[in-house]
Amino acid sequence: MLLERWDEFINRLRDFFRRRGYLEVSTPILLESPNLDSNVDPIPVEVRLGKENRTLWLQTSPEYSMKKILSKYKRDIFQIAKVFRNGERGKLHRLEFHMLEWYKVEGDYRFLIEEIKELLSELFGFNEFEEISVAEAFERYLGIGLSDREKDLREALDRKGIHYEDGEDWETLFYRAFIEVERKLGFERPAFLKDFPKRLCALAKVRGNVALRFELFIKGIELANGWTEETNPYEVRRRLEAEAKKRGLPIDERFIEAHHSMPPCAGCSIGVERLFMLWMGKDSLDDIELFNYEHL
Repeated sequence: MLLERWDEFINRLRDFFRRRGYLEVSTPILLESPNLDSNVDPIPVEVRLGKENRTLWLQTSPEYSMKKILSKYKRDIFQIAKVFRNGERGKLHRLEFHMLEWYKVEGDYRFLIEEIKELLSELFGFNEFEEISVAEAFERYLGIGLSDREKDLREALDRKGIHYEDGEDWETLFYRAFIEVERKLGFERPAFLKDFPKRLCALAKVRGNVALRFELFIKGIELANGWTEETNPYEVRRRLEAEAKKRGLPIDERFIEAHHSMPPCAGCSIGVERLFMLWMGKDSLDDIELFNYEHL
C-alpha cells in the first residue's frame, strides 16, 4: 500500500539522521523575504495581518530559516519540509513537494558526499559510487572543455549542435550544455557531480575557480544539491545583492546578519518525492502521488 510505504520511507530518513546525532527542527513555510536562487521562482502570498496588508513568500527551501537556527544553537540539524516553486510541473517536478535538508557543523562537502553514500547504501543497497568533476563530465560526455568565456561556450555548443539564442549569458549557455551532461549521469551507479564553476557557487565556499559544491544523480535524475557553506557575511551579502538586483526581489537582512555567528558547516538538500519514486522502482512522480494534483 502506497501510504504505508511512504510512512516507512519517511521514518527511515528520520531514523538515519537521528542515529547520527542530528536534531529535527521545524521552521516557517511563510517568509518575510523570499529565497534568492537564480534557478527557482518563489511564490508571493498576499495576507492580512490585523489591518495591514502584506506580501509574504512561500519558502522554496528551508535554508534561510535553518541557518538562522544554526547560527544560534550551532548544532547538527535536519528537517523534512514542504517547499513551493512557481511554474514547476512535469514528470519530475511539482509546484509543492517535500525537501529533506540538513546541516553538519564543522563538516564540508566531502563529509556530505560520504554521508549520502551511507544513506543510499541503507535505502537501496548501493555499494559503488562515482565522483566526477563538472569539467571532467563536460569532457567525457560532450567532448568539450569547460570555459569561463561566453564565446568559447557558444563555439562548443555549435560544434555539438546544441541550440541557443543570441544574447544568452554564460550561465544560460552553461545550462544548455549541462542538460546534455546530467541526463547521462548515474546509470551504472549513483554519481556525484562535484566542483562546479565559480560562477555557479550559490552560497558555497569557493577555492580558486571552483565552488565546493556537488549534485547527486541516479538514472539521470538530480536528487541532491549540497556544498561547503560560505559563512562570511560580507561575501554572502555581495552574492545576494547581485541576485536580488537581477531578480528584482528583496533581501532577508536577518539571514545575512546570522552569518556573523555562523559556525563552519556544510548543508545539503534532497527532493524527497524523487528519492521515494526511485525507492519504489518508479520513473515518474505521477506513480507515487497520494493525491491527484492535475488541477495544479
